[in-house]
Amino acid sequence: MHGIIELILNSALLWIFLQVIWSILISVFYNFCIPWIVWGSVIISVGLKIARNPPPNLSIVQEVLGINPLSLKKDNTMLKDHGNGEQYCMRVVAHRGGGYDFPENSLSAFRNSKERGCTAVEFDLSLTKDNVPIIFHDPTIDRITGKTGLIKDMTWDQLKQLDITYNHPLKDKFIEGEKIPLLYEALETCLSNEQRIIIDIKESRMEIVQVILDAYKQYPKLFQRAVVSSFNPIVIYMIRRKEPRIVASLAWRPQYFSRTLYSGLDGSAPVRYSNPFKYIAACLLDHIYEWMFYRFVYYIVGVSAVLLHKDILNQRIIQEWYNRDIRVMAWTVNLPSEKSHFSRLFKVTYLTDTLLVEKDM
Repeated sequence: MHGIIELILNSALLWIFLQVIWSILISVFYNFCIPWIVWGSVIISVGLKIARNPPPNLSIVQEVLGINPLSLKKDNTMLKDHGNGEQYCMRVVAHRGGGYDFPENSLSAFRNSKERGCTAVEFDLSLTKDNVPIIFHDPTIDRITGKTGLIKDMTWDQLKQLDITYNHPLKDKFIEGEKIPLLYEALETCLSNEQRIIIDIKESRMEIVQVILDAYKQYPKLFQRAVVSSFNPIVIYMIRRKEPRIVASLAWRPQYFSRTLYSGLDGSAPVRYSNPFKYIAACLLDHIYEWMFYRFVYYIVGVSAVLLHKDILNQRIIQEWYNRDIRVMAWTVNLPSEKSHFSRLFKVTYLTDTLLVEKDM
Protein backbone atom coordinates (compact mmCIF):
# COMPACT_ATOMS: atom_id res chain seq x y z
CA MET A 1 0.00 0.00 0.00
CA HIS A 2 2.81 2.42 0.90
CA GLY A 3 4.47 1.79 -2.47
CA ILE A 4 1.27 2.51 -4.42
CA ILE A 5 0.56 5.68 -2.45
CA GLU A 6 4.14 6.86 -2.92
CA LEU A 7 3.90 6.25 -6.67
CA ILE A 8 0.62 8.19 -6.91
CA LEU A 9 2.00 11.11 -4.88
CA ASN A 10 5.22 11.26 -6.90
CA SER A 11 3.21 11.18 -10.13
CA ALA A 12 1.03 14.00 -8.86
CA LEU A 13 4.10 16.05 -7.90
CA LEU A 14 5.62 15.46 -11.33
CA TRP A 15 2.40 16.61 -13.00
CA ILE A 16 2.30 19.74 -10.83
CA PHE A 17 5.98 20.41 -11.59
CA LEU A 18 5.44 20.14 -15.34
CA GLN A 19 2.30 22.28 -15.14
CA VAL A 20 4.17 24.99 -13.22
CA ILE A 21 7.00 25.03 -15.78
CA TRP A 22 4.47 25.34 -18.61
CA SER A 23 2.65 28.17 -16.81
CA ILE A 24 5.94 30.04 -16.24
CA LEU A 25 6.92 29.74 -19.88
CA ILE A 26 3.51 31.04 -21.01
CA SER A 27 3.64 33.97 -18.56
CA VAL A 28 7.16 35.04 -19.50
CA PHE A 29 7.24 34.49 -23.27
CA TYR A 30 3.60 34.94 -24.24
CA ASN A 31 2.05 37.34 -21.73
CA PHE A 32 5.32 39.14 -20.85
CA CYS A 33 4.51 39.25 -17.12
CA ILE A 34 5.94 38.00 -13.83
CA PRO A 35 4.66 34.43 -13.22
CA TRP A 36 2.16 33.92 -10.39
CA ILE A 37 4.53 31.43 -8.76
CA VAL A 38 6.98 34.26 -8.00
CA TRP A 39 4.34 36.31 -6.17
CA GLY A 40 3.05 33.21 -4.40
CA SER A 41 6.54 32.24 -3.27
CA VAL A 42 7.17 35.72 -1.88
CA ILE A 43 3.87 35.71 0.02
CA ILE A 44 4.49 32.24 1.49
CA SER A 45 8.08 33.15 2.46
CA VAL A 46 6.90 36.26 4.29
CA GLY A 47 4.16 34.28 6.01
CA LEU A 48 6.62 31.63 7.18
CA LYS A 49 8.96 34.32 8.45
CA ILE A 50 6.16 35.93 10.47
CA ALA A 51 4.91 32.63 11.87
CA ARG A 52 8.37 31.33 12.76
CA ASN A 53 9.68 30.92 16.29
CA PRO A 54 13.38 31.81 16.02
CA PRO A 55 15.59 29.27 17.82
CA PRO A 56 17.33 30.34 21.03
CA ASN A 57 20.68 32.06 20.88
CA LEU A 58 23.52 29.72 19.94
CA SER A 59 25.19 30.29 23.31
CA ILE A 60 22.08 28.99 25.08
CA VAL A 61 21.94 25.94 22.81
CA GLN A 62 25.60 25.17 23.47
CA GLU A 63 25.06 25.57 27.19
CA VAL A 64 22.39 22.85 27.05
CA LEU A 65 23.83 20.51 24.43
CA GLY A 66 27.53 21.27 24.70
CA ILE A 67 29.62 21.38 21.55
CA ASN A 68 28.48 19.53 18.47
CA PRO A 69 30.15 16.06 18.27
CA LEU A 70 30.86 16.83 14.61
CA SER A 71 33.28 19.50 15.85
CA LEU A 72 35.46 16.95 17.58
CA LYS A 73 38.88 16.09 16.21
CA LYS A 74 39.49 12.81 14.41
CA ASP A 75 40.77 11.26 17.63
CA ASN A 76 37.42 12.16 19.29
CA THR A 77 38.99 14.74 21.62
CA MET A 78 37.75 18.26 22.28
CA LEU A 79 38.81 21.26 20.30
CA LYS A 80 40.57 23.93 22.39
CA ASP A 81 38.10 26.68 21.60
CA HIS A 82 34.51 25.68 20.94
CA GLY A 83 32.83 28.89 21.96
CA ASN A 84 30.68 27.87 24.92
CA GLY A 85 33.24 28.21 27.68
CA GLU A 86 33.21 24.61 28.86
CA GLN A 87 34.56 21.24 27.83
CA TYR A 88 31.21 19.46 27.52
CA CYS A 89 29.82 17.41 24.67
CA MET A 90 26.57 15.43 24.85
CA ARG A 91 27.65 12.10 23.39
CA VAL A 92 25.29 9.58 25.05
CA VAL A 93 21.76 9.99 26.40
CA ALA A 94 20.18 7.41 28.72
CA HIS A 95 16.92 6.62 26.90
CA ARG A 96 14.15 6.50 29.52
CA GLY A 97 17.00 6.55 32.01
CA GLY A 98 18.42 3.33 30.59
CA GLY A 99 15.38 1.07 30.61
CA TYR A 100 17.26 -2.19 30.02
CA ASP A 101 19.41 -1.75 33.14
CA PHE A 102 16.73 -0.39 35.48
CA PRO A 103 12.94 0.10 35.22
CA GLU A 104 12.37 2.60 32.43
CA ASN A 105 11.44 6.16 33.40
CA SER A 106 12.14 5.44 37.07
CA LEU A 107 14.05 7.49 39.62
CA SER A 108 16.37 4.53 40.19
CA ALA A 109 17.19 4.48 36.46
CA PHE A 110 18.06 8.19 36.53
CA ARG A 111 20.30 7.67 39.58
CA ASN A 112 21.98 4.66 37.96
CA SER A 113 22.74 6.66 34.81
CA LYS A 114 24.46 9.27 36.98
CA GLU A 115 26.48 6.60 38.79
CA ARG A 116 27.63 5.24 35.44
CA GLY A 117 28.82 8.70 34.38
CA CYS A 118 26.09 9.46 31.84
CA THR A 119 25.64 13.21 31.56
CA ALA A 120 22.19 13.24 29.90
CA VAL A 121 18.84 11.56 30.48
CA GLU A 122 15.71 11.28 28.34
CA PHE A 123 12.30 10.63 29.89
CA ASP A 124 8.67 10.69 28.77
CA LEU A 125 6.02 13.09 29.99
CA SER A 126 2.31 12.22 30.10
CA LEU A 127 -0.80 13.58 31.82
CA THR A 128 -3.24 11.62 33.95
CA LYS A 129 -7.01 12.01 33.76
CA ASP A 130 -6.82 14.67 36.47
CA ASN A 131 -3.95 16.47 34.65
CA VAL A 132 -1.14 15.36 36.94
CA PRO A 133 2.19 15.32 34.99
CA ILE A 134 3.87 11.93 35.31
CA ILE A 135 6.87 10.20 33.77
CA PHE A 136 5.48 7.37 31.64
CA HIS A 137 5.92 6.34 28.02
CA ASP A 138 3.02 4.20 26.82
CA PRO A 139 -0.61 5.33 26.41
CA THR A 140 -1.58 2.21 28.40
CA ILE A 141 -0.21 0.68 31.61
CA ASP A 142 -0.35 -2.88 30.23
CA ARG A 143 3.26 -3.44 29.12
CA ILE A 144 4.95 -1.99 32.18
CA THR A 145 2.67 -2.91 35.08
CA GLY A 146 0.84 -6.07 34.00
CA LYS A 147 -2.47 -4.29 34.65
CA THR A 148 -4.81 -2.81 32.05
CA GLY A 149 -5.93 0.76 31.49
CA LEU A 150 -5.35 3.98 29.60
CA ILE A 151 -3.24 6.69 31.22
CA LYS A 152 -5.63 9.38 30.03
CA ASP A 153 -8.55 7.60 31.73
CA MET A 154 -6.83 7.01 35.09
CA THR A 155 -6.27 9.39 37.98
CA TRP A 156 -3.01 9.85 39.83
CA ASP A 157 -4.48 8.09 42.88
CA GLN A 158 -5.03 5.01 40.69
CA LEU A 159 -1.62 5.13 39.05
CA LYS A 160 0.64 5.92 42.00
CA GLN A 161 0.17 2.48 43.52
CA LEU A 162 1.33 0.54 40.44
CA ASP A 163 4.64 -1.31 40.30
CA ILE A 164 6.60 -0.48 37.14
CA THR A 165 9.09 -3.32 37.72
CA TYR A 166 6.37 -5.95 37.08
CA ASN A 167 7.56 -6.98 33.60
CA HIS A 168 11.19 -5.92 33.79
CA PRO A 169 13.60 -8.79 32.97
CA LEU A 170 15.64 -7.92 36.08
CA LYS A 171 12.64 -7.52 38.38
CA ASP A 172 14.16 -9.82 41.04
CA LYS A 173 16.82 -7.16 41.49
CA PHE A 174 14.21 -4.64 42.58
CA ILE A 175 12.71 -6.31 45.64
CA GLU A 176 10.78 -3.27 46.86
CA GLY A 177 9.41 -2.45 43.40
CA GLU A 178 9.30 0.99 41.83
CA LYS A 179 6.53 3.56 41.41
CA ILE A 180 5.68 5.94 38.57
CA PRO A 181 7.47 9.24 39.30
CA LEU A 182 5.91 12.66 39.11
CA LEU A 183 7.46 15.23 36.78
CA TYR A 184 8.86 17.36 39.59
CA GLU A 185 10.49 14.31 41.20
CA ALA A 186 12.28 13.44 37.96
CA LEU A 187 13.39 17.04 37.40
CA GLU A 188 14.73 17.45 40.91
CA THR A 189 16.62 14.15 40.69
CA CYS A 190 18.28 14.94 37.35
CA LEU A 191 19.00 18.58 38.12
CA SER A 192 20.57 17.70 41.46
CA ASN A 193 22.78 15.23 39.56
CA GLU A 194 23.82 18.01 37.14
CA GLN A 195 22.51 16.01 34.20
CA ARG A 196 21.11 17.36 30.96
CA ILE A 197 17.49 16.39 30.35
CA ILE A 198 15.45 15.62 27.25
CA ILE A 199 11.75 15.86 28.11
CA ASP A 200 9.89 13.81 25.51
CA ILE A 201 6.26 14.94 25.51
CA LYS A 202 3.83 12.09 24.82
CA GLU A 203 0.73 14.14 25.61
CA SER A 204 -1.21 15.78 22.78
CA ARG A 205 -3.64 17.77 24.94
CA MET A 206 -2.77 21.46 25.01
CA GLU A 207 -2.76 21.48 28.81
CA ILE A 208 0.76 20.10 28.56
CA VAL A 209 1.99 23.48 27.27
CA GLN A 210 1.25 25.15 30.59
CA VAL A 211 2.75 22.21 32.47
CA ILE A 212 6.08 22.77 30.71
CA LEU A 213 5.96 26.53 31.21
CA ASP A 214 5.22 26.07 34.92
CA ALA A 215 8.10 23.60 35.24
CA TYR A 216 10.57 26.09 33.72
CA LYS A 217 9.23 28.80 36.02
CA GLN A 218 9.63 26.58 39.07
CA TYR A 219 13.05 25.29 37.98
CA PRO A 220 14.83 28.10 36.05
CA LYS A 221 17.92 25.93 35.74
CA LEU A 222 16.05 24.01 33.04
CA PHE A 223 16.87 26.82 30.62
CA GLN A 224 20.52 25.73 30.85
CA ARG A 225 19.94 21.99 31.22
CA ALA A 226 16.82 20.82 29.37
CA VAL A 227 15.51 20.14 25.87
CA VAL A 228 11.79 19.80 25.23
CA SER A 229 10.99 17.31 22.49
CA SER A 230 7.98 15.69 20.82
CA PHE A 231 6.72 14.06 17.64
CA ASN A 232 3.97 16.68 17.70
CA PRO A 233 5.22 19.97 16.18
CA ILE A 234 2.13 21.88 17.32
CA VAL A 235 2.88 21.23 21.00
CA ILE A 236 6.51 22.35 20.64
CA TYR A 237 5.47 25.38 18.59
CA MET A 238 3.01 26.51 21.27
CA ILE A 239 5.58 26.06 24.03
CA ARG A 240 8.24 28.05 22.20
CA ARG A 241 5.74 30.70 21.12
CA LYS A 242 5.13 31.50 24.78
CA GLU A 243 8.72 30.96 25.95
CA PRO A 244 11.24 31.31 23.08
CA ARG A 245 14.23 30.73 25.38
CA ILE A 246 13.38 27.03 25.64
CA VAL A 247 15.67 24.76 23.63
CA ALA A 248 13.53 22.30 21.69
CA SER A 249 13.74 19.38 19.30
CA LEU A 250 11.40 17.39 17.11
CA ALA A 251 11.40 13.61 16.78
CA TRP A 252 10.63 11.83 13.53
CA ARG A 253 10.57 8.38 11.99
CA PRO A 254 9.07 6.97 8.78
CA GLN A 255 5.49 5.62 8.90
CA TYR A 256 4.76 7.36 12.21
CA PHE A 257 1.07 7.96 11.46
CA SER A 258 0.30 4.65 9.74
CA ARG A 259 2.27 2.06 11.75
CA THR A 260 2.94 1.52 15.44
CA LEU A 261 6.68 0.84 15.03
CA TYR A 262 9.45 1.24 12.51
CA SER A 263 12.55 -0.75 11.71
CA GLY A 264 14.50 -0.29 8.53
CA LEU A 265 15.74 -3.87 8.73
CA ASP A 266 12.75 -5.87 10.00
CA GLY A 267 10.14 -4.80 7.48
CA SER A 268 6.65 -3.42 8.08
CA ALA A 269 5.26 -3.17 11.60
CA PRO A 270 1.59 -3.56 12.65
CA VAL A 271 -0.73 -0.91 11.24
CA ARG A 272 -2.35 1.66 13.52
CA TYR A 273 -5.80 1.44 11.94
CA SER A 274 -7.83 -1.57 10.83
CA ASN A 275 -10.18 0.72 8.92
CA PRO A 276 -8.76 0.83 5.35
CA PHE A 277 -9.81 4.45 4.77
CA LYS A 278 -8.10 5.62 7.98
CA TYR A 279 -5.01 3.64 7.05
CA ILE A 280 -4.84 5.19 3.56
CA ALA A 281 -5.29 8.66 5.07
CA ALA A 282 -2.48 7.92 7.55
CA CYS A 283 -0.19 6.76 4.73
CA LEU A 284 -0.87 9.98 2.84
CA LEU A 285 -0.15 11.99 5.97
CA ASP A 286 3.14 10.13 6.43
CA HIS A 287 4.39 11.19 3.00
CA ILE A 288 3.11 14.77 3.25
CA TYR A 289 4.52 15.32 6.73
CA GLU A 290 7.91 13.84 5.82
CA TRP A 291 8.16 16.31 2.94
CA MET A 292 7.12 19.20 5.18
CA PHE A 293 9.29 18.15 8.13
CA TYR A 294 12.55 18.49 6.20
CA ARG A 295 11.52 21.74 4.49
CA PHE A 296 9.20 23.84 6.68
CA VAL A 297 8.22 22.33 10.02
CA TYR A 298 11.64 22.50 11.69
CA TYR A 299 12.03 26.11 10.52
CA ILE A 300 8.66 27.33 11.79
CA VAL A 301 8.99 25.61 15.18
CA GLY A 302 12.56 26.86 15.65
CA VAL A 303 14.15 23.64 16.85
CA SER A 304 17.79 23.28 17.80
CA ALA A 305 17.94 19.49 17.37
CA VAL A 306 16.15 16.64 15.65
CA LEU A 307 15.78 13.14 17.08
CA LEU A 308 15.81 10.72 14.14
CA HIS A 309 15.38 6.97 13.98
CA LYS A 310 18.80 5.34 13.68
CA ASP A 311 17.81 3.28 10.62
CA ILE A 312 17.28 6.33 8.40
CA LEU A 313 20.49 8.18 9.22
CA ASN A 314 23.36 8.62 6.81
CA GLN A 315 26.14 11.17 6.44
CA ARG A 316 24.25 13.23 3.86
CA ILE A 317 21.27 13.72 6.18
CA ILE A 318 23.54 14.58 9.11
CA GLN A 319 25.43 17.15 6.99
CA GLU A 320 22.18 18.76 5.78
CA TRP A 321 21.02 19.35 9.33
CA TYR A 322 24.51 20.50 10.36
CA ASN A 323 24.39 23.15 7.63
CA ARG A 324 21.18 24.41 9.25
CA ASP A 325 22.88 24.62 12.69
CA ILE A 326 20.65 21.81 13.96
CA ARG A 327 21.98 18.85 15.93
CA VAL A 328 21.11 15.28 15.00
CA MET A 329 20.45 12.70 17.69
CA ALA A 330 19.93 9.03 16.85
CA TRP A 331 17.53 6.71 18.64
CA THR A 332 17.59 4.03 19.91
CA VAL A 333 21.15 2.67 19.62
CA ASN A 334 21.81 -0.39 21.78
CA LEU A 335 24.30 -2.72 20.05
CA PRO A 336 28.00 -2.04 20.81
CA SER A 337 28.83 -2.15 17.10
CA GLU A 338 26.12 0.44 16.36
CA LYS A 339 27.31 2.67 19.17
CA SER A 340 30.82 2.71 17.75
CA HIS A 341 29.41 3.41 14.28
CA PHE A 342 27.29 6.38 15.38
CA SER A 343 29.84 7.92 17.72
CA ARG A 344 33.02 7.47 15.67
CA LEU A 345 31.87 7.51 12.04
CA PHE A 346 28.70 9.64 12.11
CA LYS A 347 29.76 11.63 15.21
CA VAL A 348 26.23 12.22 16.46
CA THR A 349 24.67 12.04 19.90
CA TYR A 350 22.75 8.82 20.41
CA LEU A 351 20.08 7.61 22.82
CA THR A 352 20.53 4.15 24.34
CA ASP A 353 18.58 1.81 26.63
CA THR A 354 21.69 0.35 28.27
CA LEU A 355 24.83 1.90 29.67
CA LEU A 356 26.68 -1.35 30.40
CA VAL A 357 29.23 -1.00 27.61
CA GLU A 358 29.56 2.78 27.35
CA LYS A 359 33.03 4.36 27.31
CA ASP A 360 32.58 8.05 26.43
CA MET A 361 29.67 9.72 28.21
